[in-house]
Order: sequence, then C-alpha cells, then structure tokens
Amino acid sequence: MTSVAVSTSATGVRTICIDRAERRNALDRATLAELEVALNAAGADESVRVIVLRGAGERAFCAGADLSELLGHETIEASRQHFDAVARVIQAMHRAGPPVVARVQGFALAGGCGLAVAADFTLAAQSAVLGLPEIEVGLLPMVVSAPIYRATGSRKIVLDLLLTGRRVDAHEALALGLVTRVVSDERLDDELDALTARLAALSPSVVRLGKEAVYTLCEMEYGAALRYLREMIVLTSLTDDAKEGIRAFFEKRSPQWTGR
Repeated sequence: MTSVAVSTSATGVRTICIDRAERRNALDRATLAELEVALNAAGADESVRVIVLRGAGERAFCAGADLSELLGHETIEASRQHFDAVARVIQAMHRAGPPVVARVQGFALAGGCGLAVAADFTLAAQSAVLGLPEIEVGLLPMVVSAPIYRATGSRKIVLDLLLTGRRVDAHEALALGLVTRVVSDERLDDELDALTARLAALSPSVVRLGKEAVYTLCEMEYGAALRYLREMIVLTSLTDDAKEGIRAFFEKRSPQWTGR
C-alpha cells in the first residue's frame, strides 16, 4: 500500500500528496522513501513544469515524524536511516529543476514544518499552524533546522522555535520568513492554481537556472556570488528561450518556449 499519491495535470503540474490523513500525514520511513522517489522522478521529467507538495485531507499538511515508528528504533543505525531519509527528501526538493510549491493547510509541525519551509514557494492557508514541537517529547528538530535557518537567516528565530516548541500561526510564519504567502482557506486552491499556472507558463530552462542560482548564491561569499551570477546571466542570455522571449517582446506576441 502506497502512502504517497502522484498526479500530473495537462499543463505539467506534478502533485505529490502525502496520503496518510488518518495519521495526520506523519512521516514514516516508507513514506519518506516514496517522497524521495516521487521528487526525483518529477525533477528528472522534462515535461514537469511545477511540483506541488501537499498533504491529504484538511487537518494537516504533515505532522512530522511517525512517533510510533521512532519509538520502535532500537539502534543508532535505525534512527540514522530515518533522519537521513528526511535530509534526502529536502535535498531532492532543492535539486529538482522545477519549482516546488508547498500547499499548507492545518498543521505543519516538526519534520512537516521543515518540508513546508524547504519548498521554493510555501502557500499557507490562514488556518495553517507551523512549529517545531519536538522538544516537548525529548527530541530536537536537527535536520529541518537547516532549511528553517536558510529561510529566516536568524539564529534567534531558530532557537526560539527549536527550544520553546511553540507554534506560530500563518501570519507570524509569514513575518518570520517561513512562508511565501498567506491566503484564506477558501481561496487556497484558487491561489495555488494561479501560482502554478504562472510558473508553468514561464520558460522551464530559465526557471531551472534561476532556482539553481538562488540556492548556490545563498552559500557563497558576496564577491564570489557576484562573479558566479555574472556567469549565470551570460548562460541564461544564450539560451534559445531567452532569444525567443526577446524576439516575442519586440514582435508583441506570446513567446513559444522550448525549454532550451
């Protein structure tokens, strides 16, 4: 029985759904393995323009690790395999060429908070609640602290969330830099459709280059980043899509992207 459902729209939007609503979409090792496979497959498929990550049902995007499985870990290696799988899923999201959009409604806690924040775009409903409550059960959200620090750029924010375990609502999450946009629950899917349609309509090759550039520059010294970005814009300007986009602008028509 699979715990991840995958579907693709005619416009190239690949939806990956954590399908464990009865467990608030908690992450056991089987689910993490399926997520990694699905994300890698989406990233390798040139017909995919956007990846949407969501949870089944309305109660939770993802409540984090399946604690009943964690309780059964009897060795360091068993725990290492679980948490290494979390890291691999986050890395798969970042490596995927198409932008990853997290659709967050309800709870996004612990590892689920990490996955939501690690997405390139995080679209949150007003009902969304994010947090790192692991400390309340004697654990720490070590792996997912990395994308949260990258998103907020603040040691104090990470320490506050990590060491208090407090939850934040969608609007505070927006202010902290954990989510991209907040919309009403009723408008969440409409806003998701509008965002994915916008992203899918752009040049796939340029979108992929832009995503790669942002993740790379975040890890570079300022001067090196400027030199790297100079080369990336040179590369971008020489793509077929850039030339087509410029021609279309002057000819007052819609560009026809080829992804090259």
